[in-house]
Amino acid sequence: SDLEKRLWGAADELRANSKLKSSEYSVPVLGLIFLRYADHKFTTAEAKLKSQGSGRRTIGKADYQARGVL
Repeated sequence: SDLEKRLWGAADELRANSKLKSSEYSVPVLGLIFLRYADHKFTTAEAKLKSQGSGRRTIGKADYQARGVL
């Protein structure tokens, strides 16, 4: 799949252009996976909030907390 190709490409880039040992790859990779997960959660919650709202007010922290995102 496209995601798999992108992940392998990123791993190759990381190995080629960093001074990390093979045992140290997990730190940046897990950080990127977490950021992707958080982005997905916020994007999904934002889409649901926008579809349910009237559009008159902005989406705030309390709206995300009510959805269990924060």
